Order: sequence, then structure tokens, then C-alpha cells
Amino acid sequence: MVKRESQDWSNGKTTNLYLMRHGECEGGQILRGQTDVALSALGKTRMKQAIEQLDLDPEFDRETGFEQVICSPLRRCSEFALSIYLEKGIPLKMEDGLKEIDFGDWDGETLETLYENSADVIEMYWKNPWAFTPPNGETMQAFESRVNKSWDSIVSQYAGQTLLLVTHGGVIRHLMSKALGATGVAGFYTQLALAYASIVKITVYSSPQGEHFTKLHWG
Repeated sequence: MVKRESQDWSNGKTTNLYLMRHGECEGGQILRGQTDVALSALGKTRMKQAIEQLDLDPEFDRETGFEQVICSPLRRCSEFALSIYLEKGIPLKMEDGLKEIDFGDWDGETLETLYENSADVIEMYWKNPWAFTPPNGETMQAFESRVNKSWDSIVSQYAGQTLLLVTHGGVIRHLMSKALGATGVAGFYTQLALAYASIVKITVYSSPQGEHFTKLHWG
């Protein structure tokens, strides 16, 4: 394996990816997954405010801004991403790999109903989703594989650019875990607080030889 210090990082590319979770949604306390629901009025407002707040971030290059917006095709992400495209003219691409995990038979059900009927099974899933899959749902292994595939493609295709990815809590938590080298750790997802409309930055440094070094920013 080639050691990182032998790579020529000075001639590489730096890709800044801002991962935005969608805002509050209509439909109440349900397990959304791939259930396609719209943002609430508050959700739209909070997402707009979060983007405006980036102007106060000294790490955000206001002159360059976002060169590309990439989003999950589900409405709670795509409708806001489309509004950015219409307002600012930033190129927009929808990416199926950035969809939330599919909870199968649980998808779209209220949390109250799920806990009334399947409390023990739900708790088992939250504690270790790699060991248990909801009925007819997507396995964590399959979910992470498709997210990784999309991530690798995005980093390769848009190397050196500043991107906005509008996506879901599960997708962002996986990418945060990956950046920290803590994938597949039972209970780790639930320890990562990620409010609606919050933004997480991940920087990927790429050497000309194709080696990548990833940094997660928060706070």
C-alpha cells in the first residue's frame, strides 16, 4: 500500500462537499424512508435560512459559491434543490443513490403505531441495523453500498469543485461515519445529532495518483 506521505498532495485537488439534510416535512411523526412527502412551510424556511447562514462561515468561498447542486429525487430534497437552481442558476442533478434507506413495510407508518405493534423489533433495529432488516426493507449493507457508489462517482466527476448535496439524515450519518472511519459500528448512527436543515461539510483531498484523504468539519 502506498503511504500517504509519499503522495504529491500539493498538486492534487480539493473538493468541498456541503451535505444538507432536508427540513421538517408534512405528515407528522412517521418513519419516512422513501415515502415521498413534501416539506412543511417551516421546513422550507429553515433550509433557506441555513443556506443564508453559510455567508457567515469564513470557510465558505462566497465568490465561488456552489458550482453544482446534487440531490435525492425525493420531494423533501428535490423541491428545495430545484428552487436553488431556479433562483441562482446553479446546475442541478438528481441522484438516486442519495435517497434515504427503504424501510420496507415500516415505511410511511407512524412511530406510535410501530412502537405499539413492534416495540421490541424496532429497538432491535435501532441498536444494530446491520444485524436486522425491516420486513421487505433495504439492508444496511445494500444502503451503504449504493450511497458509497454515488459518493465515489460524485467525488470523481466533480473533483476540485464546491458542491451542495441535499439529502437525508441516514445518508449524511453514513458519510460522517465513513469520514471518521467508524462504519458498521452498532449504535453509532444514533449518537450523531443531525437536526432538520443542518449542514455538514466534508472535504476530500485527492492526489494526482488517485489517493484520497477526507476531513469532516463540524461546530
